[in-house]
Amino acid sequence: MVKQNGEVGGAAGAVAEAKTAAPVRVRSNEFIKIEKNLASLGFFTPSSKRIKGTRKKTIVFTKMVDGKKVEARADILPSAEYGLPITADQDKYLALQKIITDIRKRDGEVQNPIGFSSAELLRILGKRVTAGKNYDDIAEWLRRMTLTGISSEGTVYFAGRRIWAKDTFHVFERSVSFGAQLPDGSVAERNYIWLSEWQLENINNNFLMPVDLETYRQLKNHIAKTIVPLLQLWLSATREAGYFEKPYDELCQILNISRYRHLSKILEKLSPSLNELKACGYLSDWKIEPMQVAEGYKVLFYHGDKFRQAALAPAEPMALKALAVGKTEGKA
Repeated sequence: MVKQNGEVGGAAGAVAEAKTAAPVRVRSNEFIKIEKNLASLGFFTPSSKRIKGTRKKTIVFTKMVDGKKVEARADILPSAEYGLPITADQDKYLALQKIITDIRKRDGEVQNPIGFSSAELLRILGKRVTAGKNYDDIAEWLRRMTLTGISSEGTVYFAGRRIWAKDTFHVFERSVSFGAQLPDGSVAERNYIWLSEWQLENINNNFLMPVDLETYRQLKNHIAKTIVPLLQLWLSATREAGYFEKPYDELCQILNISRYRHLSKILEKLSPSLNELKACGYLSDWKIEPMQVAEGYKVLFYHGDKFRQAALAPAEPMALKALAVGKTEGKA
């Protein structure tokens, strides 16, 4: 079928793209590189359902500037139609990072626009390439990533210029779906995205961190998946200590999940995801303990083998600790 805007969708789009895309294999322990800013912001919210009606999601970071603690703030601004980006959007974003990682290995740098087929993305995710709904989901994901804004007050770092930005950004500045009309009047034979200036600058300046994509694909819990990029930052900042601790309230805020007062309920909600991260090797152990200087609880994450393997991959240390420390506030 052909949609009114000229985009090919559903089963017709699936068949057309599946015929032209070569299989993509993700090797065991293959580390992709993802841009650090987005990983630190809590941009993706763990959920299996679309989160609409939320006006914004606010993240407040504490970082050191000239020896002083400074608060920086970012607002995730969802579109009214598509809502906040969720776990399924993070899945596709990480699959895209494999494509970008491969481009950088091949060409030495990444340039706009980046072209890829929906079938290629689906094969990386291990999803069916003949299901029309999967292609429609990718088209919607492209629109959501393009329309969701990030208002930064010192939370987005430009690695090339070594500055913290105060501005409003998008992750994708622009996107064109397969079958849509390009500016020159031709029909797009692939999907195309234009990365934002800060994403492109940071990728090409190696402001990146490694994530084991194959292990990530094995995770089932939405909270576990959303925590993975955050863990890479948090654990990297605490290599000598061997663990990272996060106040439970702050963890709930950055994940945009409900907070509970009683330990039994906290364990009920977090244990499945934390145990899955432990079983997959991201963590060697975890604990939930009372705070020492305030009311409430804290979550302790202990370095696992997957983190140690990722730590061997070269990555830029710039501003890592500043990105790793933070708190968030969600506002509906």
